[in-house]
Amino acid sequence: MMKSAPPKPIIIDLPYQSIDDKTEVEKAFAEQLGYGTLSAVEHETLRYIFDYPTVYVVHAKKMNQYTLRSEYTVYVGETNNIRSRTMQHLREDPKTRADWRDLQEKLQNDSRSVWQYIIGNPHFNKSLTLDVENRLMHYLLGSDAVKNLNNRRTNAQGDYYTQNEFNQIFSDIWLELNRQDPELFPAEEIIRDSALFKASPFHQLSDDQVTAEESIMGALSEVLADSDDSADSGLSRLIFVQGVAGTGKTVLLSHLFYRIATEMGINGRIDDEDDEDILETGPSAKISMEDRRKAYILVNHNQQMHVYNQIASKLGLQKRFGEVALKPSQFINRFSEKTASNRAIADKPRGKADVVLVDEAHLLLTQGDQGYSGKNMLHDLLRRAKVVIAVFDPNQILQTSQRWSEEERRVLFPQQTEDGMQKNVCEHNGQLERFAPLNMWGDHYLLSRICLHKQFRIAANDETIRWIDDFADGKRISRIPQDSGEKDRETGEYIREPFEIRVFDSPVELFKAIKEKACLKTSGVDGCGLSRVVATYDWEYKGGKINDSSPDGLWNVEMHRDMRGVWRMGATPGMRRGYDAFNPDGRADYFCHPWNYEIKVGDKGLSSDAVWAESPYTLNEVGSTFSIQGFDLNYVGVIIGPSVTYREGEIVFNEKASRNKRAVSKRNGSISYAQSNLRNELNVLLKRGVHGLYLFAVDPELQSALKKAAGR
Repeated sequence: MMKSAPPKPIIIDLPYQSIDDKTEVEKAFAEQLGYGTLSAVEHETLRYIFDYPTVYVVHAKKMNQYTLRSEYTVYVGETNNIRSRTMQHLREDPKTRADWRDLQEKLQNDSRSVWQYIIGNPHFNKSLTLDVENRLMHYLLGSDAVKNLNNRRTNAQGDYYTQNEFNQIFSDIWLELNRQDPELFPAEEIIRDSALFKASPFHQLSDDQVTAEESIMGALSEVLADSDDSADSGLSRLIFVQGVAGTGKTVLLSHLFYRIATEMGINGRIDDEDDEDILETGPSAKISMEDRRKAYILVNHNQQMHVYNQIASKLGLQKRFGEVALKPSQFINRFSEKTASNRAIADKPRGKADVVLVDEAHLLLTQGDQGYSGKNMLHDLLRRAKVVIAVFDPNQILQTSQRWSEEERRVLFPQQTEDGMQKNVCEHNGQLERFAPLNMWGDHYLLSRICLHKQFRIAANDETIRWIDDFADGKRISRIPQDSGEKDRETGEYIREPFEIRVFDSPVELFKAIKEKACLKTSGVDGCGLSRVVATYDWEYKGGKINDSSPDGLWNVEMHRDMRGVWRMGATPGMRRGYDAFNPDGRADYFCHPWNYEIKVGDKGLSSDAVWAESPYTLNEVGSTFSIQGFDLNYVGVIIGPSVTYREGEIVFNEKASRNKRAVSKRNGSISYAQSNLRNELNVLLKRGVHGLYLFAVDPELQSALKKAAGR
């Protein structure tokens, strides 16, 4: 039995103050329909605009004088009375809101400088309009043209009687908006592939994510109220949010940060040029206690920091990059005593933020490094914040400088086995454990954990996910299961396409297959979908330096096939080829593609802050854990270099074959974490793909085992 389609949306775009001008409304509706005049039935349809709940998108456009690109300021809302709400915004909101003061000034200068999309549907009710409003915020956050996005609510609803129609209704709305203004409303595929969309605070949370968020918000309220007179009062709290790759930790963290900033009044909206006001406690403080910036979101990864900066800036949580979204070392330096030459002293904290959220906390350094003079970043954060909420996955630690001592590991991660593999981390999903004393580094804190188990990233059946887990954990290579996907029982259409695991005979074939997937969606980023090839760090790479040993000066992932048909590292002896930009797919017996950010764009290379996989120029590159950790791909092709082998039925990690010095170097010159680091590297790479995983292994025995697992 076929499902009946919900009615199509009614969408009118007109100057903001024209809502009571009958002629303007009818003209805008006729233009949307492509008619010269409206029929009696179409006139009647307008009641779904004026008499029913509606969603509206207020938008003002200006040209950036430097980039010559359009930039939009957008406000998204919903109402039961569009006429009244439009006037209310103009009459009341400029008194208390800076965003509406700006829009009011624009209107005073030019009555047609601000426009409004009004969206109606015969099936709209309060819950449905709230869901449409929330998803519009979610999608518009991922639009490159949007500079400022205002709303300040997260409205994802629970169950309601027309919920089953929501996805279709919204897709119809976005399709029509895209037809009317593709600049402001890009194709849905582009939006859903963007890193901003995936890290957005407007995702609808799962049940255990909701439980986790509410328990954390409750704990924050108690701590920040500072009403406890117990011995624990004043102790900094550490909350670990744990879960394996793909369990929605980043989504929860982003959602938490937005709620903290908007509901608890500790966002980053201040007028001062720096943070010195927070550090002052006397009467000389520059601004009031209520207005001080007290919440931060940190990540020790350039690309992810760039994403969070974009989100915080677009949503009005900061005026400039680096105010509330920054790297841990920057935050530590900001809240430190300074030398006479204004150099931060990591061992001398000064001042405390209220809340610090840390994404990918497994990337925090546990020893000093370039740009960080301390000994342990987590310790330094706890000394500078009342509460630290840290998203942590021990199985994604990739460097020796991020490793914990045995004593620290037993205290922080008692659920880990001796070889570093993670057990089931908790008994109850989303439940915050009772705070317990944490006595480390000569200081006293309180520790709690919260655990997420449901896997969201890999769209596959449980058997397929277990196969990937077993391989990624270095346990076994069993027969690759067949994933048949999921179909709608009524329509027979796929609601989840079958997850694809393929083993290729050559890296050349794998690369071509991934490029085909990347270019399959013509509406993707410049015609390129979010599918890329990555590799274990087994080829030399020095970012920002010329490779004198290569004819093209690039750092390349290079292999050749010998006379026996076996793929070997590097070029054929005596042959100097390098990357051929005019024929990037190369020859059947030779593979050569640059490592991340090596291909030049004009006179400049790509910024290392930009999301590697989202640029079309990286389609002919090979990524590493440094460019792809924390991000999703539709399809991922993994070239497994000689650091991962197969001997006597077991997966063996060969640290001598790795070129990743940060992974194989010894701690204090004596303690090696190479085996765990290389296993974690494989884990990160294998779990990037949402819809498919393509494999090729350099080691002949491992390649043979994979082909056997694929039934070949």
